[in-house]
Amino acid sequence: MYLMPIPVEFNLIKTVVLRGVLLFMFSALMTGISLQAQKHYITNLYVYDLYLMNPAAAGFYKNCFIANGYVQKQWFGTDDSPSTQILSAQTALSESLGSGTYIYNDKNGFFKEMGLQQSFSYEVMIAKNSRTKSFTKLMFGLSLNLEQSSLSYDGLTNDELMDPVVMNGSDNGWGLNANTGMILLSRNFHMGVSVTNLFSQPNSMMESDLEPNVPKDLHLYMSSVFKWPGIDLYIEPLLYYRRNSQANSRMDLNAKLTVPTMNSDLSFWGLLAYRRTMDKDAGIDLGSAVTVGTIYKRINFGLEYQLGHTSAQSHYGSYYQLILGYRFCHDRFNGAIDCPGKKKGKRVNDKYTSY
Repeated sequence: MYLMPIPVEFNLIKTVVLRGVLLFMFSALMTGISLQAQKHYITNLYVYDLYLMNPAAAGFYKNCFIANGYVQKQWFGTDDSPSTQILSAQTALSESLGSGTYIYNDKNGFFKEMGLQQSFSYEVMIAKNSRTKSFTKLMFGLSLNLEQSSLSYDGLTNDELMDPVVMNGSDNGWGLNANTGMILLSRNFHMGVSVTNLFSQPNSMMESDLEPNVPKDLHLYMSSVFKWPGIDLYIEPLLYYRRNSQANSRMDLNAKLTVPTMNSDLSFWGLLAYRRTMDKDAGIDLGSAVTVGTIYKRINFGLEYQLGHTSAQSHYGSYYQLILGYRFCHDRFNGAIDCPGKKKGKRVNDKYTSY
């Protein structure tokens, strides 16, 4: 079958458009600190789904389609306590293009919000060594978020309607926002930066002059992975820092542990996290979290318990989070992490990374 060659003009247009998009994302990242926030109950899940915080990570796994679900519940025993449900999916569309999608439902007291976000990533190979199988890549991402918010007056008395924003505002509204980011990946080390909420006031429900603008968030992170010498234990430290235009900042220290077993279909994992606000001179402890989980073939299951360290969190209680994931891959990662050792007369490669 004869294929017509692509005109030079088409390639030129494609290059100009791509460079324009990359320039837009780079400009947004560089000006993110000074501009006027993605929902924190979503971006805080970066330790499980990196692209929820940085769209450049969408489709990180080139050979896999991955679906994850999250159920968060806070303040057990308290009426109308915060609860969130999130369903995400990501896959690679080609060697250089990735896609990530998630939907969420959040309820906090009388306020409820539902949303849909679509992310796309583009990967550029900077350097590659065929002999050592090492490489350096730069990834860019852009996402759009559509949200619908509503406020229920059921159960509120007239004495409680003293907030002028509530009294003069709408009880529902729609909003559109955008996020952008980029990631540098070299061997088992990667670092990234992203800006969420590029638009300062996207929701029509919050157009009152008394309603403050939504601050943009700047996210920075660094992560790597290494194997503990002599032990089948993989450790992934991850350092995360967030700051927004209102000068609120936070720092997280995370360590993910993965333990393979002699059964290539089964592995165990855990996560230790420490979170601290940097707003005060000496900082204030926000909380710590412990997650335990297991991977059996294509199914990933985990349960997180977060212990709050502030007085309010101590009074209302901490929260639990359920993590459930499924992946379909075209290579050996259909199973859990292989245990280093002999298998069918061959040495199993003990190099591992979850990204």
